[in-house]
Amino acid sequence: MNIPSRLTPFSQSIILPAMALSLRRTATHLGLDYPVPAPAALAEPKAINRCLAGMTVALWGESQPSPARLLGVSSSSGVSRGKPARGVKLGQQALQDFPAVYKRLQDWSDFVFAAEWSQAELLQVMEEVESMTTEALAWVHLLAVTAVGSYARLATLIARFQRDEAQARALLLGLVAGLESPEGSMMAAMAAGATSQEMSQQFGRMPLFAEGELALPRLGETPESVAGQVIPAPSWSPARARQRQENAIGQALRSVGILGRSGFKKVLALTQEALSAHARARAGLASVLAATRHWAHASAAEGLADGRIHHSREIFMLEIEEIKQMATGEWHSREHFAPLIAERSGVYDMEPKPPVPGGGELLGVAGGEAQGPLHVLSETHVDAPAAAILLTGESGLRWLRPLL
Repeated sequence: MNIPSRLTPFSQSIILPAMALSLRRTATHLGLDYPVPAPAALAEPKAINRCLAGMTVALWGESQPSPARLLGVSSSSGVSRGKPARGVKLGQQALQDFPAVYKRLQDWSDFVFAAEWSQAELLQVMEEVESMTTEALAWVHLLAVTAVGSYARLATLIARFQRDEAQARALLLGLVAGLESPEGSMMAAMAAGATSQEMSQQFGRMPLFAEGELALPRLGETPESVAGQVIPAPSWSPARARQRQENAIGQALRSVGILGRSGFKKVLALTQEALSAHARARAGLASVLAATRHWAHASAAEGLADGRIHHSREIFMLEIEEIKQMATGEWHSREHFAPLIAERSGVYDMEPKPPVPGGGELLGVAGGEAQGPLHVLSETHVDAPAAAILLTGESGLRWLRPLL
């Protein structure tokens, strides 16, 4: 998860502490004594990926391509290197435990969206927001370590029987082509001509822009932004991607030899499952953050009713502890909020700030091949050459409308 460099006070007060705590929990879960930066330092570009790269090396050991390279950061120096067997064991356990966690995240989000917002419900959700965000983030991190570590290990196994680097990379991408993910399902639904209502029902909690900024809308709030868009069929073909995966698996199993098939199949299955599970973990996080935004608007309604705030967007200029003070009546007049809101509103314009990509290694999951000039996306308004291959630091719906 990339954190925008300038979060609103509400988002910052939730996301950064939860991020630091979730990274510490991930290290503890993996049995690692790994130093995690202070919350404020995690807003620095790639700080989180550096932590994840270090944890991956400490668990799985170094490989080529390295976990650091896969995550687009410098090499992890000074980290004791683990062994792949331990990474496989802990990764398999994480995948067994994740479905129950995913259900818990979704159930909590459903509860928040179904709330009638009595005072008791407002206070209950207020006490759960930070812990649920931390849990969702911890599983995003844990499954990222599993996915990157197993992917790097799979690349190492392929390199043993496929010496040509270009062919090895093509085979590796083919092995993870066509994997299921919420974003892939969304693209398929759009290609099938889903209506605004259908898009909102299925994918309404996904972020339109930077997922860490809670002041920005989710898809369900503006479903018309993606429904009705036309995706050219040749550019998105799940069936073709699945066929590519089947062909790649057949080629790899023929090449690896009878004695090496069992170990290869184990790492391949773990890689595929981990990549899909990580995508679902991101969707679980999106649901928790969407529910948190929904709770924030419900809290804003309380402030609007008695004039403590003048517009619902002002709630995002307050930190969560300040909202708690509003909810409990400790801050009971506009005088408590007006100076803070006025000062902060001039700094935070709540516009999406796309991250500048670069330095990462591609983990292909869609399948298909194409040729064209490479164009790096670094602005919301895209001005790309015709037939270009576009590279961005992270996927997301915010790129969809400018590209179609």
